Amino acid sequence: MENLELPTPYNDIVLPNAWDIENKSFINIDSSGLKVSYTDPDENKAIIIRANHPIPLKCGIFYFEIKIKNKGKNGMIGVGYCTKKNDKEIDGSNIKTDYIYNMLMPGQENGLWGCGYHGDDGNSFCSGSGEPYGPTYTVGDIIGCYLNFLKKIIFYTKNGVNLGIACHLPDDFKKIIYPCVGFKSQGGSVEVNFGRETFKYSAMTYEDISKISNNNILTRLKDIFRKKSNNILILKDQEKVHFIMGKNENVLVNLTGELTKSLEKKQISQGQIFFLMGEYYNALETLTKLLEIEPDNIMALRYRGEIYYVMKKYKESIADLKKLLEIKPNDKWATKAIELVKTIL
Repeated sequence: MENLELPTPYNDIVLPNAWDIENKSFINIDSSGLKVSYTDPDENKAIIIRANHPIPLKCGIFYFEIKIKNKGKNGMIGVGYCTKKNDKEIDGSNIKTDYIYNMLMPGQENGLWGCGYHGDDGNSFCSGSGEPYGPTYTVGDIIGCYLNFLKKIIFYTKNGVNLGIACHLPDDFKKIIYPCVGFKSQGGSVEVNFGRETFKYSAMTYEDISKISNNNILTRLKDIFRKKSNNILILKDQEKVHFIMGKNENVLVNLTGELTKSLEKKQISQGQIFFLMGEYYNALETLTKLLEIEPDNIMALRYRGEIYYVMKKYKESIADLKKLLEIKPNDKWATKAIELVKTIL
């Protein structure tokens, strides 16, 4: 299992890259540390499995995905983020503990911060409180979890489509957070992607930015981030990008300015960066200005349609998605996205 520790240019930063394998009670984890299955025959119990490392607070944005390999007996699988009962303050250390093992799934425990999106009913839970959130999910679906320490927001994705903000972190949040998956379904199985493979949600891969740039975006980003190493770092792991950022809002403005300059001042790039950072109003303003000049810009329509959805402006979202489909009728992402928005109206 030594090969699970992936080297980075910044060895003092340790990110989650596999499931924690210390305790294997009713759990099977494969040799990669990425695929986990639940085998407990007791349907009244649930288990939450954490990643092998917590997410550092200076990691401004974190994202991971799981693929449902087997929904198990009843499809009760949840994915999200959790803390530990004995957490106090962040002290820079990586602490390992046993799995949480009781009748509760991610986000369901009162008095202990945690969040989760559950596959059997589509509900989102946070600190014991649950509410309807998104569609259910099952075998073959890919569920993503986005965490933004800067804007205090968490949202989930399904098969590359943003489902909207699910919950917010408290303003004074200082807990140690782990990516997690929960099972209450015998035979349930998932495989996690912490960035070794291309994410289904393209906004977190720079796939879209790369398509419109003649530059090597990853190389350029690496140069920019090195210059600002006290506030922003970038980890490059097998050509996948993880952002490690300081809590300095001014850095976002400087970053978008440098990126758009490096991409020949294309507004779409600035809008995408604002979007990625959770600066939705700035992203909306930038993309709207671009669409006034280029009303058929596919990427601008896509991102503005998603922003409108996050802002719960569903009619505006549908309008952008319909126009996108008029221009590109076979766009799979737009087709899935518009189906999602229509279920709300």
